[in-house]
Amino acid sequence: MNKKWFKKGSLNLSIEAIVIVVIAFTVLGLGLGFVKSQIGDISKTSSAVQEQISQQILDDLRTGNKKLSFPATKLTLETGAESVQAIGVKNTEDKQISLMLGFQVREEGGIFQPFFSEKKLTFKSGGQDVESKIIWDDSSQTLKAGETRVLPVTITAPDKSGNYLYKVDLYYVEDGKPSTDAPYDSKTFFIKTS
Repeated sequence: MNKKWFKKGSLNLSIEAIVIVVIAFTVLGLGLGFVKSQIGDISKTSSAVQEQISQQILDDLRTGNKKLSFPATKLTLETGAESVQAIGVKNTEDKQISLMLGFQVREEGGIFQPFFSEKKLTFKSGGQDVESKIIWDDSSQTLKAGETRVLPVTITAPDKSGNYLYKVDLYYVEDGKPSTDAPYDSKTFFIKTS
């Protein structure tokens, strides 16, 4: 009689364990489905925001008849943090032209040092060496008369705390080289790091 009771008890225990495992997998599946849908929603929202920013830049170029549009005048970032920005360019001339973007940062003594895309730049500020990097399409952009274009830029903030003056320049391209003597247009912006 004891043996029958023992076998029945183990069978009950096994069924309870199976039920618990099934419930656990069901809850896990529902949780993963919820997280996946939330990530999809975030991705859609991010894409919509980027599209909206691009549209605002293009509208700014069209209505203001500007040559260069950089939406931020001040970026506040953690030291070494990356920020993706968009820059709008417009050909306001009556003919097709080629343009190229360039970036600079002001160091001690008021001298602007040029960036080279995807390369760290070390410059002096406050008596110390500071590093920063900017990634952008540094190839020549050919625009028809009145054409506008939005170009993405990834800015890596300086690795030291401070307030830094940056400049974005838009140059004519002649014979495959930018004419750096007189920019087509230029804008300044600050990056404040902490």
